[in-house]
Amino acid sequence: MTKSSNPHKKLNLLQVYRGIGALLVVMFHVNQMSTERLNQVTFFNLFQAGWSGVDYFFVLSGFIMVYVHRSAIGKKDQLKSFLVKRCVRIYPIYWIITLTVVFFFLVIPGFANAQDLSLDKIILSLLLIPQYGKPILDVGWTLVYEIYFYVLFSIAIWLKPKQSVPMLSAWLFVTLLHFSKIIQFPDAFFLLNTVFGNMNLEFVLGGLAAYIVLKYNNKITNYRWILFGIANLGYVILGLFVAWGNIEFDRIKTFAVLAAILIVAATSIELKDSPRLPYLLIFLGDASYSIFLLHSPVISATTKIVQKANLGKYFDGFFAPALVALFAVVVGCIFYSFIEKPLTVYLRKNIVEKMFLPKTQAS
Repeated sequence: MTKSSNPHKKLNLLQVYRGIGALLVVMFHVNQMSTERLNQVTFFNLFQAGWSGVDYFFVLSGFIMVYVHRSAIGKKDQLKSFLVKRCVRIYPIYWIITLTVVFFFLVIPGFANAQDLSLDKIILSLLLIPQYGKPILDVGWTLVYEIYFYVLFSIAIWLKPKQSVPMLSAWLFVTLLHFSKIIQFPDAFFLLNTVFGNMNLEFVLGGLAAYIVLKYNNKITNYRWILFGIANLGYVILGLFVAWGNIEFDRIKTFAVLAAILIVAATSIELKDSPRLPYLLIFLGDASYSIFLLHSPVISATTKIVQKANLGKYFDGFFAPALVALFAVVVGCIFYSFIEKPLTVYLRKNIVEKMFLPKTQAS
């Protein structure tokens, strides 16, 4: 393996964009909830396409799975290790935040829908099992896809390539048929719409990006800054079209493809140039999971309080939403620093490393 394909090198530039992706989603929800509840458009609707931060997360996840865990493919004995690491990374923090939201729903019922407090809804939400509608923590729908992708990748680990490749190829074929609208499933068939959902193609794009980096990095190195510029400029242009042109784009063909190009370029830059990046931006990337999970309930609660207190007339399009967004991000960063980070370190040392000896680096 060449140095440039070392999966243990932390790719800080990708982490910076993870933080940017989280901030975009925060700004999108600030604008969305301000418009719906306070009839106030924020920042000239500039972050209307902020949802595209999720597309980056999905493509990045597919990239990381292949780039970091490719050595586990076809090795059944590594399946348990992979699943434990993934579960430790995803579930504990998600459970803490979801149960906190449930607690507030119980204490202040006016903030919840009746179905949010049903036992089956709570169980399905906590386990991230596909369901009709979103989980209690609304951004949890993204984690439902994330867990499903881990299941797919587990098939590649559990079975030999001669068995897994035909199975996964068949799945991809049906998914592409669904994406092309050649076959369609009714909304009530939410399980099939998850299994063959269009969003799964973003993980595939991420895996393809990893393959390109691993196979052709020496060839793309000379074009790394050009690709980096194309991806960033393309995103800005598309974002402006969505914000001010009221144009809808297929997120897979546009933002997800740009995310894949960005990841290829940023990885090549990181491996070739090792750029020095501001600590704050790297920190935001590290804290992005906490920010992503917490921002929605924080923004929702804040805007509902403003609405119920009839303070909407004081909620302008700039200063007030900026404070709400900043508050949501700060809450996420505090949660990361004092809960997510120490808890994750503890679980890795006391579960992952003790279960799998010799000690391995948890991803």
